[in-house]
Amino acid sequence: MSGTRLILVADADEALLKKVTSLAKSEGYDVVTTSAGREVIPMALKHRPALIVLDVAFPDADGRDLLQEIKRDPRLSEVLVLMWSQRDYDSDRRIALELGAEDYLPKSDSVMLMPKVARVLLRAKQESELDRRA
Repeated sequence: MSGTRLILVADADEALLKKVTSLAKSEGYDVVTTSAGREVIPMALKHRPALIVLDVAFPDADGRDLLQEIKRDPRLSEVLVLMWSQRDYDSDRRIALELGAEDYLPKSDSVMLMPKVARVLLRAKQESELDRRA
């Protein structure tokens, strides 16, 4: 399973994974999930998602380190990443964007997740179309 409608959601909170999966599927997205940070890279390589919704904190990994690994890997560097976290600090947002995330969302704003996903994917599609025309 891969493609422009596939999202990998990586979050340590199983209940939140179920909620996000249900919401994303209701919006027409295909979804694969993991609750383990150590599984993010292998799953991304296997499924080739258009977007990864990546938690900042896992018991077994730091989401920022995973983001850097994704952006350094030539097989994954084009995958879009939306970081999200329980923390809602401007410094966290700035760091995530500097590391290559497309956007950052506090989990307290989870109602905005799917609109942000749609915007990130649409923006990437438009940029890709512009690149092809140039």
